[in-house]
Amino acid sequence: MDEIQRYRVIYTETAIRDIEEKADYIAAQFRAPELAETWYLRLRAEIQRNLSTFPRKYPVYHVEPWESKDVRLFTARNDVVLYSVDDQEHAVYIRGVCTRGRDLAAHLDQEDQ
Repeated sequence: MDEIQRYRVIYTETAIRDIEEKADYIAAQFRAPELAETWYLRLRAEIQRNLSTFPRKYPVYHVEPWESKDVRLFTARNDVVLYSVDDQEHAVYIRGVCTRGRDLAAHLDQEDQ
């Protein structure tokens, strides 16, 4: 039986900034840095667990130009992870992390600039 292909998970600067901003918001809003740390660790673990194998199992974001760029969506609790897959490099690029309900197209437009 063939071994399951594992993908490296790589965070773009935009994704890192998104995660840091939300962690800072959680820490300030709830005055609980430990809650922000718990959220951060849980998010990173869910991303690793769900996207390091078979990353194409989640849907493409069906809004242009992102659909043509094969940007995909993965929902982790109340967060939407926007990512793309490079099969040749066996890598998943985390492009952004947004709170569910946010305008994803506007967020991606901001990232692309």
